[in-house]
This record gives sequence, structure tokens and C-alpha cells, in this order.
Amino acid sequence: QTQAFFTIGFAMLIAGERVKGFQIAALLLAASGLGWLMIHTNAEVTPLGLGLVLVAALSWASGNTVARAAGSVNMLSYVVWASVFSAPPLFALAMMFEGWPAFSGAVVHADAGAWAAVLWQSVGNTIFGYTAWAWLLARHPTATIAPLSLMVPVFGMGASAALLGEPLSDWKLTAAVLVLGGLALNTLWPILRRPRPA
Repeated sequence: QTQAFFTIGFAMLIAGERVKGFQIAALLLAASGLGWLMIHTNAEVTPLGLGLVLVAALSWASGNTVARAAGSVNMLSYVVWASVFSAPPLFALAMMFEGWPAFSGAVVHADAGAWAAVLWQSVGNTIFGYTAWAWLLARHPTATIAPLSLMVPVFGMGASAALLGEPLSDWKLTAAVLVLGGLALNTLWPILRRPRPA
């Protein structure tokens, strides 16, 4: 989720957007929650793995920057065409690293749960999720929208607790409170500071 910080950085460098003081405070508070999660991870994190994750975050931020620059276009069409262009390289990488037997076997032996996951990823996440995300980025300041993706780890912890029975330890709850506190500050501060009618 460091893409939020990369996206804001790109918006400042490329589009000249300015980040306000309360947004910096909100980002630091949310980042402290992510830092708290990182402190409590196990020792299996490798430099290569961390580097690949950061490159992925940088790629997502680059996509956000392009979507934002597209302006008020039909975002559903934008996401569909972007997905069409991403399919060939992903297929080539699957062939390169997994091979045809693994690829065809996964399709032939997929059960209802696997197809439900494919449907969720394609319709729920990609078509709806990325369309809404790109639409919001094109119409609102980057520092307002990009940090909302920091809710993903919080929802991930909640879903793993509800669906997989993973414990919600104190350190996970502390991290969630810090992240959600930062997002609440970022979202609600302008509303609270808005002048009220007499």
C-alpha cells in the first residue's frame, strides 16, 4: 500500500499538486500504523521480496498517475481497454514461469470456488473497483483519494479473522486504529473546518 505515497509524490512532481499540513499529519499517522504492522511481521521478509513489492507499488502509482491525467473520460472503457492490453504480457509471463501444463491444468481442474474468485477479481475488483478508483482520482485531489487504499490491510486483517479464524491480536488492532485514525483525519478535517452557516 505504499503506492499511496508514491501516487501523492507523482502528483506533486508532475502535476504540481500541493499537500496541506493536515494531510501530511494524516499520512504520517496512517504510515505509523503500517510501520507498526511491519515491526510485527515475521523474519521471512527478504530484500528481493520487499523490492518487488515496492516496484509493484511504484507501478500502481504510475497507473494512478496516468488515469488521473486521462481526465473526465469514460473510466469503465478506460479500465476495460487497459485490461485488454495487460492480458498478453501476463499470459506470456505465466507461460514463461509456470508453463503450459500448469496453466491448462489450473483451468481444467478449477472448481466453483476458483471460478468465483476469478469472477470476483474480474468484475468486482477490476471492472467495478478500478473504475470507481480511477473516476475518484480524476475528480478529486490525489492526497484525498490515494490514502484510502491504506484500508486494504485493515480489511484484510478483518477478513482473515472472520473467514479464516486468524486472531486479531492487540498489535493488529493498534495498527488498524492508527491507519483508520489517519484516514479519518484526512477525510473529516476539511469538513470539520468548513464554516457553518449563521
